[in-house]
Amino acid sequence: MKNANISRLGGFTLIELLVVVLIIGILAAMAMPQYFKAVERSRMTEAVTLMDSVVKAQRRKLMQTNRYAATFEGLDVSPKGARGPVYNTKGDPETGAGGNGFDIQIMVGRGVPTVVAWREFNGDYMHSSLQYRYALQRDFQSDNVTCTGINDAGRELCADFCGIDTPVESCCDNGTSVRCP
Repeated sequence: MKNANISRLGGFTLIELLVVVLIIGILAAMAMPQYFKAVERSRMTEAVTLMDSVVKAQRRKLMQTNRYAATFEGLDVSPKGARGPVYNTKGDPETGAGGNGFDIQIMVGRGVPTVVAWREFNGDYMHSSLQYRYALQRDFQSDNVTCTGINDAGRELCADFCGIDTPVESCCDNGTSVRCP
């Protein structure tokens, strides 16, 4: 009887340990989706910041030469390794291989000149494994960003980005559930 009391005071039973592990597992399962969403929101913030730099550089280019630059090389501020109209933020700057970032694309010549940040593919355009798939778009003469969700999780993230309650295909960061003007 005396030995039983000593061993009980010195440790936990297997059932108690299993209950603690189960509780930790449940808490982790509840927290992980919010963690992944927070990580993706930080990627969105990075994209918006980079898009803002491109837009400001394009505005300066327009004042200097009366036209926009069609590639990153034509800008006074461009990311390291950026060549051509598309830049990949992680991995190889041209192909995006080996990275988990997004593509920034300058679109000049067709319609309204814009810069677009794509988070649709993960280095493999045919077999994307991304949970959140979306695109951010900003016109060179606008201060607003349009977020377009490509899948359900992307639409939910865009609604969060735009500050609206109901996920929609496209929304504006000024709080409207339509594309930015």
